[in-house]
Amino acid sequence: MDRLVVFDLDGTLTRQRGGFELLHTLYGTTPQGEVLMDRFDAGEITFDEWCRSTVETWIAEGVTAADIDRAVDAVKPKAGAEAVLSALRADDVPFGILSAGVANLATRFEAYDPAFVRGNWLRFDDGRLSGIDVGVGPNEKGEILRTIREQHAGIDISYVGDSHTDTEAFIEADTAVLFDPDDRVPDAAVDAADTVVESQNLEDISTKYV
Repeated sequence: MDRLVVFDLDGTLTRQRGGFELLHTLYGTTPQGEVLMDRFDAGEITFDEWCRSTVETWIAEGVTAADIDRAVDAVKPKAGAEAVLSALRADDVPFGILSAGVANLATRFEAYDPAFVRGNWLRFDDGRLSGIDVGVGPNEKGEILRTIREQHAGIDISYVGDSHTDTEAFIEADTAVLFDPDDRVPDAAVDAADTVVESQNLEDISTKYV
């Protein structure tokens, strides 16, 4: 592997900006989710605690594996996402998905054979939601890309993301694309990106970047 393209999930490959928020909407737990987010933003709980408390709200609602499968089916790819992934696959360029959201939702793109999917995976026991394996925090993407680089000497990494959680990945990547930025993007992310693509169609990212 001498070249790798890594995509954020929410807001980059998908239309929804947040997988956790999507599931809160589907399962009627948005009020609880807002309280937990306020506590996380205030520094009262860690990201791990926020993830686990969030999942506990869904466990209380009796969410099952089948419910998550239906949520995956409801995920809407970003315009152009499937075309871009198809082109990468046709050119034998490996791609990965790196998300600080719900990694299970990335199975929407498993047909395109990603090299990896890193994120926060919901766990199930006898078909019922039982917990979450927290694997990617909002400030950990750069560290993960560094680990990948160490494992593949000489690799060239392109990274495409849309939000504040992508800042460290932009810094670490050889080529960083800020695509369809959301309202929370800090100046640090804009400064770290090699290019900003103000579009909602992933095909508008030039092949020179991915």
